[in-house]
Amino acid sequence: MRIIEAHGSARSGWEAAVKAAIKSVAAEVERPVAVEVGRLWADLDGSAIRLYRATVKIAYRQAIASPQAASRKGPRSLG
Repeated sequence: MRIIEAHGSARSGWEAAVKAAIKSVAAEVERPVAVEVGRLWADLDGSAIRLYRATVKIAYRQAIASPQAASRKGPRSLG
C-alpha cells in the first residue's frame, strides 16, 4: 500500500474539491483504494465562499514485480 498527498479546488463545494484532488494524481495512481481528507479551507469574497479547497491523502496499491521477473535480470555483483 502506498500513499500520496494531493490538493484540489472547486467552485461548487467540498466534495468537488476532494474529487479534483483525486483527479490531479490520476496519471500517477491508477486505482485509488481510499482517501483521507486532511484539510478543508476556502477562499472568501466578502462573506461568500469563492473557492473550496481540499488536501487529501490517497491510498493505492502499487504493482510489485514477481520473483521470476527479478531473477531473469541475472545475479547481482557485489563488487
